[in-house]
Amino acid sequence: MAVLLLVLALCRPVSLLERDDAHVLFLVDVSESVNLDAALEVLDLVEAAVSDLRPKDSYDLAVVADGCRVVENAAALRALIVSWQEAFVDDEFRQASRLEESLREARLRFPASKAKRVVLFSDGHETHGDLALALSTLAQEGIDVRWHSLESLAEAEAAVVALEASSASAYEGETVRLRVDVAANRAMDARLRLVHQGVVAQEQAVSLKAGTQRIDVDVPMLTSGDGVWVAEIVSSADHFPLNNQLRTTVKVIGKPRVLALHEESRELRNFVRAMKQQEIEIEVRGVRGLPESLEEMLAFDAILFSDIPATALTESQMALVKRYVMDFGGGVAMVGSENSFGLGGYYQTPVEEVLPLVSRFEKEKQKPSLAMVLVIDKSGSMQGLPITLARQAAKASVELLGARDQMGVIGFDGEPQIVSELRAATESAAIHAGIDSLSAGGGTDVYRGMLAGKELLDHALAKIKHMIVLTDGQTSDADFVGLLQAMNDRAITVSTVALGEEAARELLASIAELGRGRYYETMDPASVPQIFTKETMQASKSAIKEDLYAPVIVGDHALLSGYAEEELPFVLGYVMTEPKPTARVLLGLETGDPLLALGNYGLGKGMAFTADLTERWGSEWLAWAGGGRFWAQALRTLLRRADTQGMEVVTSVQDQSRMWSVDVRRVDVQQRPLAGITWEAQALDEQGREQAVEVRETGLGRYAMRVPLGDHEQLTLRLRDRDHDLVKVLHYHRPYPREYMLGDEIPEALRQTPAFEMDALLEGLQPSVARTSLTPWVAFGALAFTLLGLLLRRL
Repeated sequence: MAVLLLVLALCRPVSLLERDDAHVLFLVDVSESVNLDAALEVLDLVEAAVSDLRPKDSYDLAVVADGCRVVENAAALRALIVSWQEAFVDDEFRQASRLEESLREARLRFPASKAKRVVLFSDGHETHGDLALALSTLAQEGIDVRWHSLESLAEAEAAVVALEASSASAYEGETVRLRVDVAANRAMDARLRLVHQGVVAQEQAVSLKAGTQRIDVDVPMLTSGDGVWVAEIVSSADHFPLNNQLRTTVKVIGKPRVLALHEESRELRNFVRAMKQQEIEIEVRGVRGLPESLEEMLAFDAILFSDIPATALTESQMALVKRYVMDFGGGVAMVGSENSFGLGGYYQTPVEEVLPLVSRFEKEKQKPSLAMVLVIDKSGSMQGLPITLARQAAKASVELLGARDQMGVIGFDGEPQIVSELRAATESAAIHAGIDSLSAGGGTDVYRGMLAGKELLDHALAKIKHMIVLTDGQTSDADFVGLLQAMNDRAITVSTVALGEEAARELLASIAELGRGRYYETMDPASVPQIFTKETMQASKSAIKEDLYAPVIVGDHALLSGYAEEELPFVLGYVMTEPKPTARVLLGLETGDPLLALGNYGLGKGMAFTADLTERWGSEWLAWAGGGRFWAQALRTLLRRADTQGMEVVTSVQDQSRMWSVDVRRVDVQQRPLAGITWEAQALDEQGREQAVEVRETGLGRYAMRVPLGDHEQLTLRLRDRDHDLVKVLHYHRPYPREYMLGDEIPEALRQTPAFEMDALLEGLQPSVARTSLTPWVAFGALAFTLLGLLLRRL
């Protein structure tokens, strides 16, 4: 018997007993689409239901929105809901309704030995997942689900739920119909606006009714390029502003469109007028005019930097310019000025990478020698990125100096520290070593740092003596006026850089004014290297030549066709540069310096003209009868190519999987399918981050891509047929969260779910089967019989 029971124990026997103990999980939807007052009311039902549970029963309470969160009890949830009602800013947790995900998580809350029931309090508005699939899974696992309908948002609400153009592309001057679907939960008066390039293009009064209605607006396409149109509904009775806008992109085919950047827009009036006669549209913008998104940049066929310093651009903007040329075939040109090339701070920037000419050059022997001292704040507030970029900027300044120039570097906190004595720029290794020793820590005393810099420059024999002061903080009062007067007496000039909001901007501006230098102000540490390189070249007075110079044709290109060298106008000045090894120098000057150069960069082109297009250096070119035709041909050489004939594209967005589907049909000029194409596809997000996209051949001449959208606000997809060198650019704009979209119907699977009844909280539950292990008892029996057997043998 002992052996038999031991064998039985190894088989792990169990007893199966039915139990009617229950565990109830209450899920309360608290997403933005729900009326929170209604959610508070159901808490009374929850508390009453909990009080009716039997002693062996148990429960959990959780809230449902962008996930599932368990709360301690109804009182805690009531306090949480009240805090949401009183909050000024919406909680991100409430901006979605993940009902499927929450129900699947609910399965993990149930003990194995109890009957299982879920009570879902929700308006049925689902934004993610497949609720029907979750309900089916729970039913298969023996979990009973009951539904109690919650009242949806009670406040007046209107939303733009769809925006579609009658055509994805149009010709300039063509009228396109924009179809705007607007939903409201009650009748209200509103205004519908269509915004293009930040300007309200059309506005009309509309009377909204409860439900969804379509409003058609006919809009003339007056500007060529990829135009972004925004539909916006405005109503004083509206509750959520987040769902009032949607946007779409319409590609307008028309005149070439060029963006020109100049500090003084009026200086380019003559050039703009000449280009207009040549059927090229020039849009002139000021220092803040460069687009901050790739999509806005792609609205232009080329970008012309005329008189804009690098310090006016952000690091991300310059990176986008590089991407615009390299990956999207755009064209970038730069013309000479005091804010161009190295003078403008473009040394070793992404913009300089695109151009065929660079800022590096050998300083002329007849130019006066320069002694420059960098006075750099190394206080504790400069810790991390600021001090790193300050070191980088100082090193870049060294590289721009000539053999006869000198540089010294002083770091200051509460006390000045000479990290590099005034030494020849040819001793760059020693200067770099001193710069590398700069480390942040301590207070800020600008005066003592400047005084130490003055003492270094007092002993210099250079013709030009200059100091650059960089700080990000406040400083104690001191006799700056007396110090600057003494520096003026010694012909020492001072420029200042205010970094960040805490810098003593008024003081630094006054120092630069009294020191006969220049004042710079920036909130971004990444712009410090551009400021230093610009200031170094300005101070050295070595990058500009002003005189009468005759152009010389030194290269062969179609844009020079029909022009004789003797008919080309003189230039009155230019910026000194040198060509890259891959550059094609088309026009030079009698001095041997380049005047006009062209170069390829990725899929696009870069062009550089070292004189300018204003009256200062280019007056002869503006007055020349052939000037308009010459520059029109030059710009047309630069323009982005957008020929995608034979490439038919259909796009769609799958909300549940957050996937952007792109299907392409590729045919030749005779409409025959093209198979085996070599594709290159890349998606770029709003931050300029890149992800490769796989292109699959799905049929004869048919190709498909699936681009994961994630949480990106916008994506730009570049699709290139490498065999035929065709590029197609597509744009995706993320709509507002579906939680704020009106008009969604309750899923049918939820409609068929049994309703929750307070009096039948536990009715209809299938008893659970409790599995109790008998192994310990059987093993104990085997032991007992073994002992009994031993006892009987002894008797």
